[in-house]
Amino acid sequence: MDNELTNLLPPERQSALSREYLLRLGVVVAVMITALTFAAALLLVPTYIFLNQSASAKATRLASIESTLSSSEEKTLSEQLATLARDAAALVALGDIPSASGILRTALAVPHPGIALSGLAYTPAEAKVPGTLAITGIAATRDALRTYQLAVQSAPFAAEANLPVSAYAKDANITFTITVTLAP
Repeated sequence: MDNELTNLLPPERQSALSREYLLRLGVVVAVMITALTFAAALLLVPTYIFLNQSASAKATRLASIESTLSSSEEKTLSEQLATLARDAAALVALGDIPSASGILRTALAVPHPGIALSGLAYTPAEAKVPGTLAITGIAATRDALRTYQLAVQSAPFAAEANLPVSAYAKDANITFTITVTLAP
């Protein structure tokens, strides 16, 4: 038996049927697109309301600030501006001061063979008194300690490196504290 389907409709009826089908499909697609457009428009309504209220709140805030600035509180405003100017000057002055971490980093970069560092104490500069850095540790020998003291003294961050003479009393395992006066 042949699986071929036989269509008994005349060709003009077949074409009319296919046109009717395409017309119905077009109508369904158009209705779906219209429904999706309306749904998207409805979903945008809350966003529109929120943005509208936000804009009106900002406009109200701006009007409030403008009325405050134009009122008799100009003296308070000028005082606030003077305070801000002083704070800005203090921040600029802080920018010129070398950072403690940078100084400690450069102090640790000084080669120290035979030396075990145990502590660093930084004191920042005040007025005309230069800053100091106290380096404590244990030296294996006197020569290692002297070499380290000379290396620290010749470092670019140090103006002077003081080590008490009493530190050289022992031959080995010498506990020391070098006081470094920082260069300006």
